[in-house]
Amino acid sequence: MNFRIQKITYSFSRWFNLLIEPKKEWEAIALETPDVKSIFIHFAFPVIAVCSLLSSIGAFIHTGSLSIVISQFIVSFISLNLGFLTAGKMIELLAPNFQLQIKTSTIYQLIVYSGAVFCLFHSFAKLFSPYSFLNQICLVFELYFIRVLWLGISPLLPIAENKKPGFTIVASLLILVLPLIFERMFSVIFKLPVTI
Repeated sequence: MNFRIQKITYSFSRWFNLLIEPKKEWEAIALETPDVKSIFIHFAFPVIAVCSLLSSIGAFIHTGSLSIVISQFIVSFISLNLGFLTAGKMIELLAPNFQLQIKTSTIYQLIVYSGAVFCLFHSFAKLFSPYSFLNQICLVFELYFIRVLWLGISPLLPIAENKKPGFTIVASLLILVLPLIFERMFSVIFKLPVTI
């Protein structure tokens, strides 16, 4: 039990450090050699669960329906995890275009750790009514993950400087778009109100 609490605390401190001091945190991440399973179990699942809970709270604020709250939690949790998994697989397929031969775990480190910043602001946006000022501010702050991703590429990947912008654009688009596509798709399936 104490081990789980310690791992969850570590996950949230890493999340906070990626928001506040991303360059320093990426240097610490570069020294690690986790596998994909441990990245998802020890970091992605707890972080995405918190983000899904925030989305559910937003659904409760706007609808007051318990069934929509539960559906929103499930949709957020599945779509973010599935989006990150798919983004990782696609980047793995596209890596030769950037003359990269990298381990799958390194790809998922980039995807999951930088994507966690996107998840946070995406979930905060759902707390506010669509098209409100605070909602729009949160949607703009979602893009901060691109800077976090940019800072993580150099310590983790042996990529040429002229290939770095292209890789960042491709990875950013996949991290941003795939979870949103899955979220829209599952929202239609679960008959949830569709918001950005």
